[in-house]
Amino acid sequence: MASGFKDRNSPRSKVGIEGFYQFSAHWFPCTLHDLSIEGAGLKINQIFVPGDLIKLKFVFRGNERTFEAIVANVNGTRIGVRFDVEPPTQEFLATLIQAYQRPVNFRRQS
Repeated sequence: MASGFKDRNSPRSKVGIEGFYQFSAHWFPCTLHDLSIEGAGLKINQIFVPGDLIKLKFVFRGNERTFEAIVANVNGTRIGVRFDVEPPTQEFLATLIQAYQRPVNFRRQS
């Protein structure tokens, strides 16, 4: 994790959400693999470094939200971002998590 970023306060939920990120005045598709009200893990097709600032955009049930995110870590085409958003956007993110959260896979004991 990049220096200067605090540890996560809220757990990330596994999701599969299609959205967009903006960098250098252009929008590109991305996939969120995990999400919390403080940050997300994305799969992208661009190189970033920790500290880069991007915008994220998602539409859910006709409600479009755009907010800024700071790249916290990079692992190939996957990046982790952090955001500090206002309560209305936190509520939107909580709704996204609830709607898209993937069930946890449990192994059966033999």
